[in-house]
Amino acid sequence: MLITINNLFLLGLAGGSGTILRFLIQKKLNGSFPYGTLAVNIVGCFVIGLVWGYFAKQQNMQKQILLAAGFCGGFTTFSAFTAEGLQMIMDHRLFHFFIYTAGSILIGLLITFLGFKITS
Repeated sequence: MLITINNLFLLGLAGGSGTILRFLIQKKLNGSFPYGTLAVNIVGCFVIGLVWGYFAKQQNMQKQILLAAGFCGGFTTFSAFTAEGLQMIMDHRLFHFFIYTAGSILIGLLITFLGFKITS
């Protein structure tokens, strides 16, 4: 992908859109358990699988990068995942921590693979 002002603008627009949507979902769903963060990360994994499979087949790396790095990069959040996990450890909520961590990683990988298989 060529680095142009137009591509950087589109990347920022996609990333900003993902970030705003993530913020709204997290504010709506997060509570004593980070359901919002879990939801956006799982949905983001599915979307990146769909994007990866679809655009890899078409060999359109520009759109793949704009959607995967832009929207999905802004929509999903590893830093919130780790901060919330650390807070669970500090609160001695180890069962919730293990469920959240294992669920995020295993479901995320499976749903990314599913999205990829659907579109490839």
